[in-house]
Amino acid sequence: MSTVAAMQDQQPESGHHHEYRLFPAAAVIAVGVIFLMSNLGVKIPFLDNSNWWAWLILIAALQPLARAYEVFRERGKVDAQAVYSLLVAAAIILVAAMFLLGLDWQVWWPLFVILGGLFTLVRKPCRSRYWHRRHRGYGDAGDATFRH
Repeated sequence: MSTVAAMQDQQPESGHHHEYRLFPAAAVIAVGVIFLMSNLGVKIPFLDNSNWWAWLILIAALQPLARAYEVFRERGKVDAQAVYSLLVAAAIILVAAMFLLGLDWQVWWPLFVILGGLFTLVRKPCRSRYWHRRHRGYGDAGDATFRH
């Protein structure tokens, strides 16, 4: 087998896997550009805030948002797996907002309890071998489902 044929066999069939990595990569590049501009003397208003580092927390929200979008594009609907990814992003955004807006944790902590309740409504696919052996016949283990 030629080298080109071997490389073609190893490449994914669709290009959407590269799109999925584009969002986090662009965010990291943007952060680097912002810090470089700041080091070069360009005035960036949100870096003057004492909680500027909380903006970095928002970068972590890009991955689950991109995952939710990818699931939606693949399946054409918002299913439990997409909702789970959106809830993860919401939790990350909530933490960042608490720091950026200077919100009082003693007042707003019930929002995390509410998110926890929403998480219990959505089941993320379990990938452990033990789980698969115990739950054979309960549908496709790769699908997320709503709990009844």
